[in-house]
Amino acid sequence: MNVLADENLYEPIIEYLRSRGHDVTSGRGPEFSGSSDDVVYRKAVEEQRVIVTMDKDFLRMRRFPPEACGGIIVVKVYRRTLDETLRIFREEFERLDQDRIGGTLVIITPEGARIRRPRS
Repeated sequence: MNVLADENLYEPIIEYLRSRGHDVTSGRGPEFSGSSDDVVYRKAVEEQRVIVTMDKDFLRMRRFPPEACGGIIVVKVYRRTLDETLRIFREEFERLDQDRIGGTLVIITPEGARIRRPRS
């Protein structure tokens, strides 16, 4: 899976995704650092990458339609330690059918993962 990791995503999550063989472009690089959500989204659309972020703005499907890029995964795990956040992400990410992420909005929380599909 081709991933665009937003700059607010914890580094251990990025490392985990890379260790699972995913092609990850980090939003912390010089071309993205400090970029707006719109710039991040346009890049994901151009390269058909799945955005992985902790930014709740990406929950707005009308503004950021997941079907135009590779999909969007929002990690809504707040007020947890880094280790807890990584554990929750790993458990929920491994349960996902990654072939079904494309074009969807996936919301990962401590309670589980939800998948929202665009209305046709």
